[in-house]
Amino acid sequence: MAELVMTPLMNRCASTLLDRVDEIGATVYREIMTSNQVYADMDEALREDVREFSARTVTEQLTCMASGVRVSTATARDNACRRARQGVPIDALLHAYRIGYRVVWEALVAEAKTLPDLSLDEFSRASTVMWALADLTSEVVNAVYRETMVAASRDDERQRLLLLDALFEGRVADWALLGGTGQALGLPARGPYLSVVASRDDDPTRLERALLRHGLSSAWRPRPDRLEGIVAVPRAHDPELALEQLDTLVSSQAGLSPSYDALRETAQSLRLAALAKAALPVKARGATTLDADPIAALVAATPDLAARLVTTHLRPLLDHPDSAPLLETLEAWLETGGSTADVAARLYYHRNTVRNRLDRIEHLTGLSLTTPSHTAALYTALKAHHLQTL
Repeated sequence: MAELVMTPLMNRCASTLLDRVDEIGATVYREIMTSNQVYADMDEALREDVREFSARTVTEQLTCMASGVRVSTATARDNACRRARQGVPIDALLHAYRIGYRVVWEALVAEAKTLPDLSLDEFSRASTVMWALADLTSEVVNAVYRETMVAASRDDERQRLLLLDALFEGRVADWALLGGTGQALGLPARGPYLSVVASRDDDPTRLERALLRHGLSSAWRPRPDRLEGIVAVPRAHDPELALEQLDTLVSSQAGLSPSYDALRETAQSLRLAALAKAALPVKARGATTLDADPIAALVAATPDLAARLVTTHLRPLLDHPDSAPLLETLEAWLETGGSTADVAARLYYHRNTVRNRLDRIEHLTGLSLTTPSHTAALYTALKAHHLQTL
């Protein structure tokens, strides 16, 4: 980069300006603070940091110009990294550098005017090098700033995943040790919250963005076999809104927990959400809660008992040649509250046909449809059968 070799004019002027380096650095700092609101609003510690970098930058630039060596970008890189991590916007940072180069250039010009042998050609070459240096510094600052922000974003995402892991796995001590807060997860500091268990095939980014459009913030963590999430529901109607939205968004099935107030309750709530999801029939699609079908949830919570119920109470019907109409009649009878007339109207059968099928059901199962405990057993067994097959 031959164009950035310091010119003789810059060497001469910078050598003299080194005697005033503190004054020039102070001018740079003052103009940055008075012309940029971002810097003006900084606290005292950050202001002192900016002051120190302004003085260092001016000293390094004038020293390199005076000695005729290429100006180092090390300080600019360091400064860009620090300001990015401090949250200073890139536009404000680049504006500060423009101010710095302008102040230094004005000092060089003022000094050059005192020279008796100044030529237009020398002045032109010095100007070209000075602003090429300013452009190079801006490019370096911009690149390092972006790299720092990307790295910080990755660090934040790793931290977020660690927090979600601790929260979802119930490792409360780790959650506290990592400084877990709702803000760190992009959630409100206080609940209520809902836990969600969905299919592993669902896209967490898509769910998060879609819920956010309805004012619902959420955080998601993919697992090998499922997708787990937390949805903030600060308003009274939000649980219903979350259920409504997820019901249309999920690719297959999702379960939602009851609402809870403390993030530390998430692990237990996830278990309830998983139970709600398991209560959906195999081929069903959509989102549900435990309250939608508590009997199905109880059956899903004990798969061994569910299988036993099917074998004990429904096997005679399942093995019968007329199993389909018998099961259809039983289900309709249970859902209509034991009304033969309603079953006949629903299935378009004569009442006598319905009564005959109900009699066969009692005979095959050995259970009475007028005994509450027998009816409950058949209803529960039928739920278990649906979870296995539908």
